[in-house]
Amino acid sequence: MKVIAAMTKLLEREFTVDSVPCHIGTDRDLLVQKMTGVDPYKELKRKSNEMALSILPELKRSIDGMDSPVQRFRRAALIAAAANAIEFDVAGREFSLDDFEDIVDHIESDLVIDHIEPFRRLCKKAHGVTYLMDNAGEVALDIVLISQIKDLGPRVTAVVKSAPILNDATLEDARDVGLAGFADRIVDTGSPTIGIILERTSQEFKQLLFSSELIVAKGMGNYEALTELTIPCPVVHILRTKCLPVAEHIGVPRNKNVVLLRQPERKRGP
Repeated sequence: MKVIAAMTKLLEREFTVDSVPCHIGTDRDLLVQKMTGVDPYKELKRKSNEMALSILPELKRSIDGMDSPVQRFRRAALIAAAANAIEFDVAGREFSLDDFEDIVDHIESDLVIDHIEPFRRLCKKAHGVTYLMDNAGEVALDIVLISQIKDLGPRVTAVVKSAPILNDATLEDARDVGLAGFADRIVDTGSPTIGIILERTSQEFKQLLFSSELIVAKGMGNYEALTELTIPCPVVHILRTKCLPVAEHIGVPRNKNVVLLRQPERKRGP
């Protein structure tokens, strides 16, 4: 009851027509952690990582067996989008770890925005790619796309959260799945937030974000956050539309996969 009372006060103070969902979600989750003294997602994250690692070799083989590098990149991007289905806190949506293999079986037909080829061409031109990770479990399956990006030439900097927030990947999760063996560098945002709340991030991360040549942003939280910011480089959003507001904002059905390239806004002349 104390948590409910505190949450009600939080919503009364912060919930407005201009509120950003991931900002409110961050404060909600940190409030629960502070009042209960526990990370409610710790065990689910461990299971997610274990599940993802158990199927990773099979997914790698399905990619390595393809003759064309274009096909391999496409398959890896589709797997990365399907991997965003690993989520335990979306209203109106129940998720079981057993559901994921069925989602993988439909990764091509479930793709409703397909900017994979322009994404691949940008990777070929870039010297570096900033890869904003999302969930635990998903962080292991992103390895297949990170590997394909690196095969095209750029260095990959993987970004995780500095401390637990929801089921988002942290440095601990990156270590547990062996991410350092694939990404060239792993950094954290400097704060536990859903998506990116710029004023709470470290100076190091801000410099990385705004000096990036190309950003890959996984998940709905990063979509909610980055569409509120003016980013000076192309951003590739890879996600599954697990909730109706995000699906409607993108203009696609719910529970579909998206690989969406957003180009930076051009500065208007005088």
